[in-house]
Formats: sequence, C-alpha cells, structure tokens
Amino acid sequence: MAFAVVFAPLEVLAQNTSLGVSILQITPSSATGPVGSSVNVIGTIYVSNGSYQIVMGKTVVSSGKADGYYVDANFTVPELPVGPYALTLTDLGINVNSNKQFTITTGYSITASTSSVQEGNSLALTISISGAQSGISYSANVAVVLPNQLGTTYSKIVSLGTVSQKGTASAQVTFPDSSFSPAGSVTDYSGTYTAYFNQSQNLAQTTFSVNFIDSTSYHRGQTVVVRATGYQPSQATTLTVISAIGSTIGTASATASADGLISTSWIVPSDAPIGDCTIKITPDGAQKSIKDSQTFTVIGYTVKVQTTNLAGKAVPEVALHALDLSTNVAYDATSGFDGTATFKLEKGTYDITATWNGVNVGETSIAVSGDATFTIYCQLTNVKIIVKSSSGIVMPFVKLNIVYHYQSNGVSKTGSASGQTDSSGSFTLNSSLASTTYTIDASIYNQIFNAGNNTVSNLQSQATAQVFIICPTKTVTLSVVGNNQEPIPNTRIELVELSNGLFYSATTDSSGSATTQATFGMYRARVYKDNTLINETTVEVFSNSQQQIRCTLFGIQLSVVVVDFFGNPISNANVTLNGPEKISQVTQSDGKATFNNIIGGNIQIIAQASGTKDAYQAMTLTVNQPTSVQVKIDRYIALGSMLIPASALITIIIILVVLILFALVEIYRRRSVKHAVVA
Repeated sequence: MAFAVVFAPLEVLAQNTSLGVSILQITPSSATGPVGSSVNVIGTIYVSNGSYQIVMGKTVVSSGKADGYYVDANFTVPELPVGPYALTLTDLGINVNSNKQFTITTGYSITASTSSVQEGNSLALTISISGAQSGISYSANVAVVLPNQLGTTYSKIVSLGTVSQKGTASAQVTFPDSSFSPAGSVTDYSGTYTAYFNQSQNLAQTTFSVNFIDSTSYHRGQTVVVRATGYQPSQATTLTVISAIGSTIGTASATASADGLISTSWIVPSDAPIGDCTIKITPDGAQKSIKDSQTFTVIGYTVKVQTTNLAGKAVPEVALHALDLSTNVAYDATSGFDGTATFKLEKGTYDITATWNGVNVGETSIAVSGDATFTIYCQLTNVKIIVKSSSGIVMPFVKLNIVYHYQSNGVSKTGSASGQTDSSGSFTLNSSLASTTYTIDASIYNQIFNAGNNTVSNLQSQATAQVFIICPTKTVTLSVVGNNQEPIPNTRIELVELSNGLFYSATTDSSGSATTQATFGMYRARVYKDNTLINETTVEVFSNSQQQIRCTLFGIQLSVVVVDFFGNPISNANVTLNGPEKISQVTQSDGKATFNNIIGGNIQIIAQASGTKDAYQAMTLTVNQPTSVQVKIDRYIALGSMLIPASALITIIIILVVLILFALVEIYRRRSVKHAVVA
C-alpha cells in the first residue's frame, strides 16, 4: 500500500499523456511586446480537458479549459513596468507548471479626443507611455503637422510626470494652443492633420480631420451646418454644391465676420440626388491657402420592397424599377429568393414598376421618409393543377410536364416546368401569368393520358386558378381460362390500381368473360373462384382492350395411384386432397383416383385403405400442372380385396421356408440311413 501511495501520481501522469506541461510556442516569436499588445500562447498540460492558468509575473492573464491536452490562449500584455517576466502555464488539476520568459517593452501612444472637428475648433491630444521604468520622469515632444499643401509643423514639449508603479504615465494637451511653437497654431484649413509623439523618432502618431461642415453624410431636408475660418473680415463668399455628375444642386451667399469666421447653413433640397456631392466656398478677393472644398454623401434610406403574387407568396427574380419623381432618376433592383429587393432611396415619392420575365406585372407608388418596407402585389397567379378520375377521385403521383407560352413586349416567349401531384391529387405552379397558354401533359407509367385535351389558356387573374385534368376511363374485357384453356365462369376479378389504389370488381359470365370500365392505369388483378385465389397478375389499362388471364392453377388433372408394399394397386382406398379446396375420391380396381379441374398449389394427399384403420399414408406436394403421383401404403400387402399386414405375410413366408427346409433335411437324413442299412 505504501508503494502504491508513493507512486500513484506518476502512474496517473503516465496514463494521461506523454506530452506533459509545456509552453510550445509564443507569438510574437520574439516574446517581447509593449503593454496592451496581443500575445498568443500554445502549450500542453497533463490532464485532458483540464483547467489551466497563465500568469505573467504575478498577474493572471488567461485561464480556461484545455482542448484535450492542448492550450491555445490569447491575452493582452498587462500594465507592468519594462523588463523580463516569467510567463507560467500551470495545470491546475495537478499543480504542475512550465515557464518561459516574456519581456515587456516600452510603448508610446498619442490619440485625439475626436476623429474630426470643424474649422477653428480645438481638440485634446492624449500622450501616454507604458512599460516604462517606475519612478522616472518623462517628457514628450508633441508635433502637429498641417495638411500637405501647407506642411507647417507646430510642436510643444509636454511633461508626462513620474512613471507609476505600473510603468505608465500620461498627459493631455489642447490643439491649437498658444503654447505651441511657432506661434499661430490653427485649425483653419480643411484636410488631414497628423500628430506625432517625438516626430524625429516617430514613437507614435495619429491623425484627425478638420472639416468646415458638421458631417459627411446627410438625408434630404437635413441641415448642413457650415463653420469656416481664415477669411478676411467681412469678406463675401459663395457656397456652391455640385452633384457627382457635375450639376449644381444649390448655392448660397455668406459674409465673414469681423474675425474671418463664416457661420451659415444650407438645407439639402428635396431633389438632391443620392450619392456623393461636393460643397465648396469661393471668396471674393483673396483666397485661402487651402480652398475649402469637401465631399459629403446623400446616403438614402434602406427601403425594402417585398414582391408577392396574388396569393401573397413571395416571388423571386422580379425586376423592380423605382423612379424618383423629384429628380426623374431611376433605381433598379431584383427580388431575391425571399421576394425582397433592397434600395437606397431618399425622401420623396417613387413610382415602382415590377417586371417578371420581361412582362409588366405590377405598379405602385411609395412615399419614402425613412427606413421602411413596402409590398408590391404582382399580377401573378398560382396555377393549381388537379388530376381526377372520371368519377371524381383525386389521383396522386401523376407526372406533369408543362410548357407555357406568353407575350413579352410583342415577342413570344416559352418556358417549362415539371412536377408530380401530391397525395391530394394536386400540383401548384407558383407565380404564373394568367394570360399564359399552358400545354400540360399528364402521365402515369410514362404513358400520357390527356394528349387530346392538354391545352389551357385565359385563366382568371386571381390568387389561385384551378385547372382540372380528368383521367379517362377505358373499357377492358377480361377472359379467364384455366390451365387447360377452358373458360372459367363465375370467377370474381378484383382490380386495384398500383399507384393510387382505385378499385374495381367484376364477375365472369358463363363464357368466362367480364367487361368493366376502369380508369387509365396499371392494375393488380386478383382472380377468385369460390373465394379461393387462383391467380394474381398485372393488367395494363392504357386503352380499350381485350385481355386473357390464364389461371394455370385452375383446371388441373391430378391422378393418385395407391399401391401396397409390392407396388400392387389397392382398390376402394379413400383419397383426400387438402389444399385450396378439399376433395375426396375412391380408387378404382387399378388403384387410381382421378381428380379433374382442381385448383393447384400446395396440396396434402391422404390415402386411406377401406376397412383398415391404420392402413393410410400422407404426402405433400406442389401441383402447378397436370400431375400423376403414387402413394405407397408400405405396411400392407393386397391379396385380392384383402389387405394383409406386410409383417404378418413375411412371418408366414419365413415359417413356410423353415418348414420346407426342415422337411428337406429330414428326407435327406432318412435316405442316408436307408442306404447305410442296405450296405
């Protein structure tokens, strides 16, 4: 027991895995990175699907469950001072770990409080350092470079203060500000500004935009707020808005204030086109170093149009044409598999036209004021094709091949479809033109049954238009004969259609014939004689026809010869047939009993000798043609009209043989004695 206790952990480890606890890979491969950077660790542990923990120094950076024996963990470098740290992977199930080294490097960042400001406004820049040595004071040279056309650089030394115990320090500065050098830092020019943390070393950088309008996207009717600086006092200017195709969609006049500020607004007109537009300010007289010109987008609302047919079902592949009545500009889209087409449309009224396969199937008008969904009902009909027998019974599993013809812009077009009726005897062709001409070939067993009546046209424009196809009835005369080709009267014939179960019944007349009306199809025919099934076959009813059903098991002659031990005939024996029917006869003097016009199949034959209770024999055989069979009652021997047990006769014969032998021996002995006396 002591041995087991001491070595149990080793046995468990050996049984679990040979991989052990190990850090296999660290990404980045240099195993270095600043605070906040991403790190990936791949490793193994002992216990399958066990719990693990990853620690950097004394900080837990990741934990979870292994995937089998493997660990694949991602984490960010925590706030710690610069330097090397132990990176430890621990299998918490058995408290076994593996160590690698990760070095935290110093990180630098500079960020803007907003991604864009309007001209003349200021923003805050945050300068940070991480992974630095705690207790040390740092400063940063913050530089802001104006757009490329100017290239002017304004800079300032900013104290970050003393690095904290976590190795971080930060400060914030406002731009523009009089503390930047050279004097006169501004945000008077639109464009991209770049801010640097120690530009010469490019420790970190960020960008922000200066615009003179308050957004980059608008809807019709929204107000564009303009704030532009750097103009001459009281300088007159003109605002011009131009569409992407170069047409002017708006102008306005504005005068600069005493300090050179233009503050005005412009409302996006109701006929503004969707897409990019350019707004620019043109001053009278002196121009700015960078002209104020900016692009914005009239983005449009998300408008979905649902295309449905008259039955309310979604219709895919419908081409939609949306005409903007404000601008006379059209937009196109096509409905997807769910019947939905998506547009980007601005405020206003639109005429929507729906086209299916080149045919105009619907029109509507919509008023757009925001994101919305509209429905257009297409003049498309569901064509429900119903197949019935002439007696009105629905027929499933009928194959339908459909060819349709219609006119599109004066051109004749053709399409096709195929299907099969369901258990209700119907098939629906979704979303079709009511004015279409349909040629529908209906078939079962690859036999078309409506060739002379397969065209449908001028259906009513409604949710569902019904088309009825009647499967015709055919006259079939069935003649039932037996094995000997003799007609069998008074037989009952049952016909069951193989695919749809239609049922018909008829009885043969004295000539063995029966005539019935049956729906086009293929039938299982069962023939009964006195409730005994004498044949089962398949009958095709594809046209008016006369067919013969030969019942080879009916009208068979069976001869049974009953013989004794020596093969001699036994007369007056009773022979019984047990099969589809039960019949008995008595053998004649030749030992034969003949059965005429029996129903074949598996038959048991029992032969019973008259007057002798245990003189019988039974046998079973399959009879499917005229047959003669011998039944031997081998325990008896026939002597005239008498039956003697074979064993008794044999005994008598043996006794007679013995007596004869004894007599011969006695004669021989006496003759031998007589000859001896004479001598």
